[in-house]
Amino acid sequence: MRKVLLFLSILGMASIISFAASGTTSSVSTPASKMVVATVNGQPIYANVLQNAANIGQTLLAIRKVNPKMYQLLLSSKAGTDFLKAYNRSVLDDLVNSVLMEQIAYKDYDIKVTTQEALNRVKQQVAKMLVTYNITKEQFSQYLQSQGYGNLSQFEENSIFTAKFSMTVELLRKAVTSSATVSKEEIKQYYNANINSFKTPMQINVEHILLNSEATANKVLKQIKSNAITFESAAAKYSLDVQTKNKNGDIGWIPKGKNMPNYEANLFNAQIEQVIGPVKTSYGWELFKVIGKKSASTKSLAEVSNQIKNTLIVKKQEKLWSDWLNTVFKKFKANSKIKIKI
Repeated sequence: MRKVLLFLSILGMASIISFAASGTTSSVSTPASKMVVATVNGQPIYANVLQNAANIGQTLLAIRKVNPKMYQLLLSSKAGTDFLKAYNRSVLDDLVNSVLMEQIAYKDYDIKVTTQEALNRVKQQVAKMLVTYNITKEQFSQYLQSQGYGNLSQFEENSIFTAKFSMTVELLRKAVTSSATVSKEEIKQYYNANINSFKTPMQINVEHILLNSEATANKVLKQIKSNAITFESAAAKYSLDVQTKNKNGDIGWIPKGKNMPNYEANLFNAQIEQVIGPVKTSYGWELFKVIGKKSASTKSLAEVSNQIKNTLIVKKQEKLWSDWLNTVFKKFKANSKIKIKI
């Protein structure tokens, strides 16, 4: 179930103990689902949402298993509890930003993800996970309960906040960056400035036979030259390279590069079907046969135009998003009414 744990951490939500609410005066009598830990422009953030996002309880359980002493220190020392509270507050700050993001998305772009839409996304993710790891809903639900996450329905409900935020940001980012465009001239300039990245060096397709001694290599070479056996059959019969012997000894395509060993550089000067060797390499004694060549080439602008366009679009979108966060969103947050209650 370790892969399931990874899925849970990616999804980012799980039912945990009520440490998050411990800093409030009403934590004993008020359920976490009703206790307000912060308000953002009048919109409440409830303790159970903070608990789920911080995931402190499950993290502490994991620490207890691998390091009991650290677990005790975190819970029994002032430094430990101060650290947990500081972490909890940091998560709350992130949640405040999440709510602000949803608010400005609706205010400026009429973007609003409903609870049902978010729940549908969570259910889709769970369904995909069940197929990927070949487990049933019942097995998953039992596992969730055994780890303190609650049953499957509780898990899905607790995941709504994160799913809603994730979906909102997807739509918001798309709206904010929709103006990103790239001209033909920009594509051409990028191509000329990065022409070396579109060049492909000369390549050769090589087969080889790896042997343990020069004498053995010469014997095999003699059989090949006398046509008693083909190079490919000899590779299957004699080669010590288990990865290529059943593929006619085919190493694949080798690009010409700098600082190549002499024997490898010589292969680029060989004729097609020419057998080279025996050659002493770091692996043993080898015979080589060149079966194909590709000349050095440069991809044309037309060939890579879409690739360049996508690269430049992504860069522009990243800048638009970064600029928006540092100006529009930052100003919206500064003018918002945020009250922290823990």
